[in-house]
Amino acid sequence: MTVSIPVFFDHLLVFLVGGVSKLGYCIFILLLCLLAIRISRHMIRSFFQGRLAVSRHVDASKATTLGSVVSSIATYTIWFVGICSILIQLGVPSASLAAVLGTGTVAIGLAAQNVIKDIIAGFFILLEDQFFVGNLVTLPNQNLTGTVEEITIRVTRLRAADGTLHIVPNGSITVVSNMCKEYSNAIVEVDVAYEEDLTRVLGVLKDEMHCAYETLEGLRKEPTVLGVTSLGDSGITIRMTAECQPEAKYAVERALRLRIKNRFDQEHISIPYPQCVVHMAAHGAEDKGV
Repeated sequence: MTVSIPVFFDHLLVFLVGGVSKLGYCIFILLLCLLAIRISRHMIRSFFQGRLAVSRHVDASKATTLGSVVSSIATYTIWFVGICSILIQLGVPSASLAAVLGTGTVAIGLAAQNVIKDIIAGFFILLEDQFFVGNLVTLPNQNLTGTVEEITIRVTRLRAADGTLHIVPNGSITVVSNMCKEYSNAIVEVDVAYEEDLTRVLGVLKDEMHCAYETLEGLRKEPTVLGVTSLGDSGITIRMTAECQPEAKYAVERALRLRIKNRFDQEHISIPYPQCVVHMAAHGAEDKGV
């Protein structure tokens, strides 16, 4: 069978036009998905910032966390719809696509149980207010401590003090120690020499804690001087606690130590340090002049 050249070029032209049309449609869908993702993120961020401005029950960390999770869900949904539209345009029948998606859902449910576990755990983390973006937390079972940078529907990202970023699946988080829940206790201990008058030392510390409460930022209550906690080899240990804002705990501890050191210098109160006393005995022969 012979095909005339005009007919061949007609078929080729139809094929090329159809291919270019489908390619253009796919590119348009991809660009539309990217635009929809950017718009959705902006709208979600604006919504939660608005809620933060009008509600006293929503703090900044909670709004940031919820916004991050909702943005993640919206991103996945937009990509899913976009990919399905592209497949249908490329000639995949809707019925076949639905069947494949149904089979794929069952397969994913069986093979990706850990992912589903992570997603469910992520929702419970938010539902129970376990921690939010910006909180300093410890995960004992993971032996990790860091600041929460992001929470998605599947993972939590922790930034350690040395700058290391830890990405932890939500399903593996079994115990959380949140050091930024409502308030933190700054704990400061100082040693004084045994020769010091403890009644005077405790009075000086209480006065300094009162002064610190009036001038030091981050404190919620006046620091408390608990008293003597131990009798060490070279000194007596006195402990103080201060209820403060969660993010100010370590700054408050550093500031209190500095104030105590300067006040002790003014009051001439000694802070002991390890010392070694050496006793030397003369030999009997040397005493007799041998």
